[in-house]
Amino acid sequence: MVDKTKYALLLLLLALFLSVAAALEKKDESITVKASVWVDNKLPSGQNFTIHCQSKDDDLGVHTILPNQNYTFHFHNNIWGTTLFFCRVTTSYGQGLYDFYKYKRDKKRCTDCAYMVTKDGVYALSTVRGQYDFIFKWE
Repeated sequence: MVDKTKYALLLLLLALFLSVAAALEKKDESITVKASVWVDNKLPSGQNFTIHCQSKDDDLGVHTILPNQNYTFHFHNNIWGTTLFFCRVTTSYGQGLYDFYKYKRDKKRCTDCAYMVTKDGVYALSTVRGQYDFIFKWE
């Protein structure tokens, strides 16, 4: 009786191992790709802005971005496909808290996601059309 129990347990573990191996082989490859967010300062008259980006797990701190400079961060998506980085941008024209990277939205749109901060708000680069689209208005 003990031998049958050991044999059944061994078969169960083998089946579990094979299931996990098959699932890992079919995983979404974009999850393991390194992604980047680039935020350019395109404010007029040599103005700075501040940006504070974070995820559920990482606080990237507050950064002051000088005229014609950019803020960049890099990361790997989590294995659940739920990676989210949100940023508070503050300018003399207004401010806002926006999702700068959301895996479900951006996995096919960009691995290097480019944005620019202007007096009107934030624009995102469309990799399909090669031009910037207005996406976030100041609050």
